[in-house]
Amino acid sequence: MVRSSREPEHGESMTDPVPPRPDQPHSMVPEGPERQKSTWRWWEAIGVYVVVFLASNVVVAVPLLLAIHPTGLANLVASAAVAIVIVGLLLLWLSRYHPGWRTAVGFPRRPWPEVGAGVLFGAALYPVIVLGVGLALTAILQAVSGHSVRAPRQLPTHLSAVGVGVSVVYAVVIAPIHEELFFRGMLFRSIRDNYGFGAGAVGSGLAFGLIHYVPGTALGTLLLMSVMVFTGIGLAYVYEKRGNIVATVVAHATFNVIGLILIYALD
Repeated sequence: MVRSSREPEHGESMTDPVPPRPDQPHSMVPEGPERQKSTWRWWEAIGVYVVVFLASNVVVAVPLLLAIHPTGLANLVASAAVAIVIVGLLLLWLSRYHPGWRTAVGFPRRPWPEVGAGVLFGAALYPVIVLGVGLALTAILQAVSGHSVRAPRQLPTHLSAVGVGVSVVYAVVIAPIHEELFFRGMLFRSIRDNYGFGAGAVGSGLAFGLIHYVPGTALGTLLLMSVMVFTGIGLAYVYEKRGNIVATVVAHATFNVIGLILIYALD
């Protein structure tokens, strides 16, 4: 008869635990910064994002801008629709070519502690960026230029009730998911895995600042984009500390909620 189990070797007990195989359901994948690395390169992520961004604007944004009036509402609806399409296409690309993306990006087993941490981080980040970094950059630009510098508005003025509703949904739900998926979950993750936290935070922060271009005076636009660079670095820090995308999405949403409240309260 063939025995189904091997004989114990010298010094080995048959009761010694057998380590779980990585492909078995109960195997543990470490969370946080030391979890599985991304399988995409930073330049690959940027290339896919640029193609998806341009295609979405041509196919989705242009028809909406032509069909919806007034212009302010059209811009908001088009921006929200483009962001949703971009998220869908990025997830499709990740699922098709990088099936382990969920582990690399990071999704917590217990989301509620990360939601609470995200709210705290976002609430703390807003005054640091706006009252600290923003005022310091404003003072520097005004001292260099000799002119008053003010960042352009990121939301249209004189919105209807529908427009306000769209702006709230976009700023609090759609934009945080879209921007955190790419700028922290994909771009920062890839740069950080290959070159370290500093390079990842600065590189993804610069890209985050570029995507927040809003037409205005040269110095005003520069101020806004510079503030967004530091905001991106702050969100990269949140992502690094918490090790998951949920905390950064909530921190981003909280940051935007505070900004919305102040914008509409001061109008």
